Amino acid sequence: MPGETLFLKRFGRQLRIFRKQKMISREELGLKTRLSAEDIGELEAGNLDPHLSTIFLIARALDVHPEDLLIPSGGINRQYYAYRCYLLKQISALSKRDLKKAIKVLHDLFETSPSETRLPEEEE
Repeated sequence: MPGETLFLKRFGRQLRIFRKQKMISREELGLKTRLSAEDIGELEAGNLDPHLSTIFLIARALDVHPEDLLIPSGGINRQYYAYRCYLLKQISALSKRDLKKAIKVLHDLFETSPSETRLPEEEE
């Protein structure tokens, strides 16, 4: 069925984005979920249809909600969504003091003009 294939491809793309965002190899994710690295690769390629329990195992291993792996396409940029979820989890773990520091750093970063802002890879 074309719909199922599209769903599996979307799931695989989300899985790959979250895995890379967490900087986890296929082998590491396989160890955490009791799947092989090849199975993870097949899931990411959209060639393998995961069981519901597998989706929950993967979500737990990646520290995301299962629905984050199953979001509808609806025009959402998946990579943006993955990083947004990651940042929100990191922010929610900060103390009040550290959160204030982070807000100040972000505010200062975005209040400067683009020509004044240098990304780390631009520094020599």
